[in-house]
Amino acid sequence: MHAFAPRRSTEPQISLAITLGWRIATLYSLRADELPSSPPDNLLPMRRSLPAAERLVLELRAAAGDAARLGAGLDPAELRDLLALAERAAESDAAEERLRDSIRSWHIHLVTVLWADHEATGKAYELGGFLSDTSNRVVLELRRGEDAGAHVTRELRCVFAHERVERVKRLLDDLQARIDPAAVRIVKDHLAAWQDAVPERTPHAATRAGLAPLDSQAVMWCQLVTGDKEPEAFIGHDDRVRVRETMVGRMLRSYRRNWRCVLVAAAAFAVVAYGVAKLIDSGHASDYTSAIIAFAGSLAGALGLSFASIGLTVRKSLDARAELLWNTALVEVISQKTLLVDDVLKLAPPARRRLRMPSLSGAPRGPRPRAASSRRPPAVGPRPRATP
Repeated sequence: MHAFAPRRSTEPQISLAITLGWRIATLYSLRADELPSSPPDNLLPMRRSLPAAERLVLELRAAAGDAARLGAGLDPAELRDLLALAERAAESDAAEERLRDSIRSWHIHLVTVLWADHEATGKAYELGGFLSDTSNRVVLELRRGEDAGAHVTRELRCVFAHERVERVKRLLDDLQARIDPAAVRIVKDHLAAWQDAVPERTPHAATRAGLAPLDSQAVMWCQLVTGDKEPEAFIGHDDRVRVRETMVGRMLRSYRRNWRCVLVAAAAFAVVAYGVAKLIDSGHASDYTSAIIAFAGSLAGALGLSFASIGLTVRKSLDARAELLWNTALVEVISQKTLLVDDVLKLAPPARRRLRMPSLSGAPRGPRPRAASSRRPPAVGPRPRATP
């Protein structure tokens, strides 16, 4: 059983920095020609159904608001220039490229300011960008057109390469004191599962719909580490029953491993207590023994030790252990419930095994006889000397 830190909520500043990193990465990955060109008929447009210009302006204003709340806001003139570029981005490829160049410059400014102001905030901003690009990079490969499946598969392996996954895990470890430990453990377990599955498997379909579970997986990670959604919100009643069963199983296995030590300690304590009680009741205790017992009782009272305080300490220890087991079981069940790797990747084909055919006589086949060698056997005895 791994050590588990006490549960806590994500710090507001860290949550805001992660969200800002996510927004900037998402904004940079948007393409105007892939967004709706006009709002739906007879319906009010929502965020994802807004036309390209309005959607870009919305995302830009949302990111600017997060940056301002972090103390790294844009000047009014800079914000106006960016908004003007966003409104014209759908007109031409050149206009869209100018917007993306401006977003890139803004991103570099944010990285510099946040890392200089507070290192943890800079790491949180970087973590948000990494989580968003987990889906963004793969989806952008669909623009390749022909042979998109090969490009998507290659990009998936780059996204979940060892170096990148370890970088994300290192950021999670560095921020663990400021993020819910359950969220950190779940995201790390998911990353390890994706890293193991991607090299041997290929996507079900290299389409936007086929990659939708990957986008949902990245959104789950962002919701967990920012605290926008508690881990318990991802499971229902039946899954909570599984958590309880997992917790009980872990507790029984733990006690089963240490039952000998528990029995020996309990038996030793019972023997000592029984012997002391008998000695006092029989009246044969010496003055020296009585003095030791009296001194021990006085010392325990002076130190505040009593059956009540000892019981309270034991109860707190048991409560802490129960909470540890519950959190560990909770993370295990939620990790299994929310892992979407099988929704994106095909199952690996089973390894082929060659079967040995039995002989016609029913007897097992022996080893195949080796072909006779054409080499001459070495001569026995001393080699004759050549005569001149």
